[in-house]
Amino acid sequence: MSDNVSELGEKKPKKIIKRVLLMLLIVVLVCGAVALVVFRDELNLDALRRYVKYLNVSGADTNGTFRFDSHSGNQYADYENGLALASVSGLSTYQESGAEDVTVQMQMTTPALRVGGKLALAFDVGGYSLTLAGHAAGQVLSVTAEKPILDADISPDGCVCYAAPETGYKTVLCVYNQDQTLIYRWLSSSQYLPVCAVSEGAGYLAAVAVGQANGIFQSTANVFKTDADAVYKTFPLGNDLVYDLAFTDASTLVAVGETGAQWFTAEGKALGSYSYDGAYLKDYDLGGSGFLTLSMNMYKAGNRYTVASVGTDGKELGTVYVGEEILDLSAAGKYVAVLTASGLSIFDSTMKLYSKTADTGEATDVVMRADGTAILIANGTGRLYVP
Repeated sequence: MSDNVSELGEKKPKKIIKRVLLMLLIVVLVCGAVALVVFRDELNLDALRRYVKYLNVSGADTNGTFRFDSHSGNQYADYENGLALASVSGLSTYQESGAEDVTVQMQMTTPALRVGGKLALAFDVGGYSLTLAGHAAGQVLSVTAEKPILDADISPDGCVCYAAPETGYKTVLCVYNQDQTLIYRWLSSSQYLPVCAVSEGAGYLAAVAVGQANGIFQSTANVFKTDADAVYKTFPLGNDLVYDLAFTDASTLVAVGETGAQWFTAEGKALGSYSYDGAYLKDYDLGGSGFLTLSMNMYKAGNRYTVASVGTDGKELGTVYVGEEILDLSAAGKYVAVLTASGLSIFDSTMKLYSKTADTGEATDVVMRADGTAILIANGTGRLYVP
């Protein structure tokens, strides 16, 4: 009997130790969760992911190098951790390692490039060719238009639209779904529709109509439902010349114009606007998550550049003054890359400096990536910069 009592007495301290350790673990987990909430802006998880992925490689020396024919008309885009390239000779996609895996031969005079999910879209602005391809599928769509293509767009899930004139009409708008099946055509005999955009799932098609009222130039956004035969909504854009139109999510649109940008819903509700205040728009990028990036200059010539990030409510998130010519601008995720002759600067969405390097190797183009890395492009070579 005394032996049993002795055993019970020995187990009590062990149970107390386990309880103390469990309570300490709970305290650590709670404190960690609180720290993540309180210091979420200071904790950069992208940096940790880059540290693991690139084995703490810093600067521009990594094993992923992209090689291609250099041409002033080349267009580049981040594509599934690799690179997509639209050139005068066609569309090419590259794996993360730098290996070229898909090549679509097509002659283009003014190549344009868009990326949506697992597919890359290339078309010839003012030409007749459009193609869609991806790493896994190869070429999945090829279009030869009757008349010159004015604009094209791809949604995040691979739906495509394009605008072009057609015999007997001022413009035809065509929409293809995720299976690359033509599901919608809108023939306009009364309006020119030179700019178009398609929503995820191809539920909405939007296009900018240009015209005049009382002798004054006017732009209007027309929104269509692809399961209906009439214009669904119209939204006045004023007398601004619209350069681009895009869906920022499934039902929100942004129109980037000559003098300002406007955000509105597919239902026609205004969300916000941003004026350049007389500055000249030099470049813009729609790749940021939840914001538009604009490069503006106070004069047509000169080096008084300002880069601004603007949210979907039209409010400025941040600005930075750049006292030299901007060679290229690129945005992805929560980052903005600004390339000048003196170096590359990477900012966050509030235009707070995140990383900077002067080692750009005579780069003329930059492709920002959502993980905070950037591809510097110079003389037919793309190399990765890791902050």
